[in-house]
Amino acid sequence: MITNEQAIVVTGASTGIGKATALHLDKLGFKVFAGVRKESDGQALRKETSNKLTPIFLDVTDSNSITAAMDTVSKETGGELYGLVNNAGVSLNGPLELVPTSKIKQLMDVNVLGLLAVTQAFLPRLRQSKGRIINISSGHGLVAVPDKSVYAASKFAVQAITDSLRIELRPFDVSVSSIVVGKVDTAVLGKIITDRDKMIEAAPAEVVKLYSPLIEFFDKEVKELPGIPAIEVGKVIAHVLTTEKPKAQYLIGPGAKKMKNLARLPIGLRDWLMVKAIYK
Repeated sequence: MITNEQAIVVTGASTGIGKATALHLDKLGFKVFAGVRKESDGQALRKETSNKLTPIFLDVTDSNSITAAMDTVSKETGGELYGLVNNAGVSLNGPLELVPTSKIKQLMDVNVLGLLAVTQAFLPRLRQSKGRIINISSGHGLVAVPDKSVYAASKFAVQAITDSLRIELRPFDVSVSSIVVGKVDTAVLGKIITDRDKMIEAAPAEVVKLYSPLIEFFDKEVKELPGIPAIEVGKVIAHVLTTEKPKAQYLIGPGAKKMKNLARLPIGLRDWLMVKAIYK
């Protein structure tokens, strides 16, 4: 039986989608464990929520941090856990030739290995409760476009993990869904642009010039594409946690739907359309 008092872990709850989701689930009455990486972020969450919400220090790339978070959740719930929202993630945009290898490794550690490690750690509790796993994906996990090769690789992995686990965990009545989001209006967008500018400044000018049509096209695309408030994602996550039969995949926002439509096209046609749009 689904109740709004069950325990839910939300990773990456300091800002953006994670924070909006944690706040929304708390208002609905869930016992939320909000993963943060700084004490100040936990304190900020407490000021906006009920005393049922518990900030937990959770670095998804650190096995000790994951174990400690799991122990905290187990102690406070008696071992009961109904939902895991794998939201923690980082973004990285740019032509591959300009992207530092260290940044690629960092992104994969968070977006892929971190998601796997957290899910693996909490799975025994979720299996026991016949709970739900929700993985936050992206339209870039449906179709890979230029300028997003590294980020798309990580989100394709998230989709693959979701599809695999959905069948793997079906005998235990654990549902696994992905939330495919387009552009979401959060402070993260500003950081993405800042990080991109720094990457371009650090790269050789002659190489940047080679990719300038690509860079200019996607900068314009990001600015003009309509976004949605983070709370809209939180509302869909709440629905997935409470509906009797969650779907395998949910699309949120015009950006996600656009990518889904692109993914349906024959590869040759899709490539031709993108080349014509970027290099016109």
